[in-house]
Amino acid sequence: MPFQITFCQQAGNKHKKNQDALFNGKAVYQWQLKNAESDMLNHEKVIFGVADGVSHSPQSQLASRFLMERLSECQELNSLWLRATQFALCEKYATSHFGISSTFVGCELHANGKVKILNVGDSRAYKITASGEWQQLSVDHTVLNEMKMQGLAQDSAEYASIYRALSDCIIADVEAADFRIHSAEFQLEKGESILLCSDGLHDYLDLKQLEMIWQRYPNNIERLQVCRKMVKKHRLYDDLSVVVCEIG
Repeated sequence: MPFQITFCQQAGNKHKKNQDALFNGKAVYQWQLKNAESDMLNHEKVIFGVADGVSHSPQSQLASRFLMERLSECQELNSLWLRATQFALCEKYATSHFGISSTFVGCELHANGKVKILNVGDSRAYKITASGEWQQLSVDHTVLNEMKMQGLAQDSAEYASIYRALSDCIIADVEAADFRIHSAEFQLEKGESILLCSDGLHDYLDLKQLEMIWQRYPNNIERLQVCRKMVKKHRLYDDLSVVVCEIG
């Protein structure tokens, strides 16, 4: 059963290197600019993902690329694999680049529509319905969400941007192995697709804008190109990586 994978990337306008990395089921990318393109994969299942190097850590692009290179070798996406990957990150970089860190979101999609999602941090996974409606599958690991879970913050209130700081990510530090992992499993129906992205997309385009793009443009290449260009119109914008997959 073929899977259609469409992806794009661009570095933020203040970054000399793209701190994001993505794996599209075939290859790892970490480009300054990658126009949207599609590929077909004829497999029983496909694994793909996005990692976003945390900007305050030194050489964070190394962490995101390491995670995606490991994902390219992954046979089964699960929490044990992700914790082992963090341990491997520590083995390689905890001495030379202590503290480099990244968010992570990965998807394992089977030809029968069975889906598994894993995420750490605020890189996101969405299901896009046949009518173009977006539904977030991942959970943002942020200080604000942690406060909401503890009843210390309200959904309807506005909070300073500092509260959107990450509460969890994957770090090259042996003392930081207790990061939280969100996992979800569900069934993908005919006409639906899965989209993974770094915060370089969802921080700049809200769901109404994204749904409008999906309904207005006829294919995923055009949709991702429009998204990329709209993000680039902001005076300051972050690194962006997006991968979308649908069963052909």
